[in-house]
Amino acid sequence: MRRVFSCLVLVLLFGVGAPHPGRADSADPTQFMTNLGNRVLQIINDKQTPEEQRKQQFRKLADDSFEVPKIAQFVLGRYWRTASDEEKKRFTDAFETYMVQVYWSRFTGYNGESFKVVGQQDEGNGTTLVTTEILRPNSGQPPVKVSWSLVKEDNGLKIRDASLEGVSQALTYRDEFASIIERNGGKVSALISQLNERAKG
Repeated sequence: MRRVFSCLVLVLLFGVGAPHPGRADSADPTQFMTNLGNRVLQIINDKQTPEEQRKQQFRKLADDSFEVPKIAQFVLGRYWRTASDEEKKRFTDAFETYMVQVYWSRFTGYNGESFKVVGQQDEGNGTTLVTTEILRPNSGQPPVKVSWSLVKEDNGLKIRDASLEGVSQALTYRDEFASIIERNGGKVSALISQLNERAKG
């Protein structure tokens, strides 16, 4: 499920179908998601720029678009309260680096998929749920539904979670990470080390 979702996240981001540059800081949730896709398309199609530089551009885009510190705090769960300030920072950095590496490595898996926004719903407390469908014309399979939880912050909209067919990825990560920490005597540092190793590819 995780591997499939990672691929689909990338499909969503660079399968928008509109190759024009856009800003991802729109106040409208639907436009925000569309603009984000356009910006990722720019990075992918810019073959004149070295890959490492484009990867750094992608990381900055992820940092600007996802509410990484809040997501990191959520997925670390109860261990966030007992972690030292240094561990919190190291975990947040390791988690973001890992996610960027996972998504970046999926770029080569693009196979003609695209997406469309099918609706948005106000969830209250400044949160909007944007529902999208991944279209897979080359596979003969039905569309896959992905819902994005956007929160309104002082500096614009941010993605806090995404659900694949109703399954929250933030919750999935929290369960997985808690299991890793528990198997390693409650040490957050063990999880950080594992994420750093995974990020090496």
